[in-house]
Amino acid sequence: MEKSAFFKAVLHERNIRKALPPIGAAACVLLAALACSVYLGGPEPPGPEITPVGDAQSIQKTWSDSVALSPDKTVVVVFSEAELTAYLQQKLDANPNNSFHSAQVFLRDGRIQIYGILSAGNASASAILRLRPEVTDQGKINFVLEQAQVGPLNLPAGLLSAVSDVFTEAFTGQVGSIATGFLVQEVLVGDGQIAIRGILR
Repeated sequence: MEKSAFFKAVLHERNIRKALPPIGAAACVLLAALACSVYLGGPEPPGPEITPVGDAQSIQKTWSDSVALSPDKTVVVVFSEAELTAYLQQKLDANPNNSFHSAQVFLRDGRIQIYGILSAGNASASAILRLRPEVTDQGKINFVLEQAQVGPLNLPAGLLSAVSDVFTEAFTGQVGSIATGFLVQEVLVGDGQIAIRGILR
């Protein structure tokens, strides 16, 4: 082999070897990224994805408008899935220790269904909470957990109470600076909406 051809072959081999470390590093980064996001499965959402609409201020405005339109202290407040989804996401995401993300609220057949993604370390799984709202003799709302469908991850302690607190705040007018003194008489859930009827003290 001529010297020029030999040197070309050596240089070509060296160039190939120099290109190998970045390729190996890229592969490591890819494997690490995959390891950081392992989806373990779980239930499917009960309906099409809900686009959040509004925030705490819109919930407060709904209450203010409903009270202003009430001539005899009887108030009816109606919220949509999109409004409650936005409100719940905002409240949960405000907690730095929250492990239940992308929450969506479905209002169907007299039940409140909350779908979202649980995270624990590098793993995630979907989950659904199915709640039945009940009106107490004291004019308050209790949320009875009828079903909790989760993937292989455990339901975080305190998640149910956190969700219940958010809905209680929204459904009884204790939003922002509002304190309506609202006594709940009836709650109707269906067709993507929830209606709360009650009286002002």
